[in-house]
Amino acid sequence: MTNLDKNVEEEILAIVEKYQKEDTKLLNYLITDDMITFFSPIANGSEITASDLAKVADILNGSFEGMEIVNQEYRFKFKCGL
Repeated sequence: MTNLDKNVEEEILAIVEKYQKEDTKLLNYLITDDMITFFSPIANGSEITASDLAKVADILNGSFEGMEIVNQEYRFKFKCGL
């Protein structure tokens, strides 16, 4: 399994952590080919704004591809250029 660089993870977490409850500051994701999907349980916070999704896309040198709700979690998909 591939992981993001720790510095990239920290930059992304700094953006998305404000949407999570204080005790659940996590960055859960899955990388497949050139796609990265971030998972955020609905119960742990709120949906991320479009401007913050654009910031995450910039960090990944990619683009935001969409969001869906599956099994009580938000799934944010990005095409990655890293």
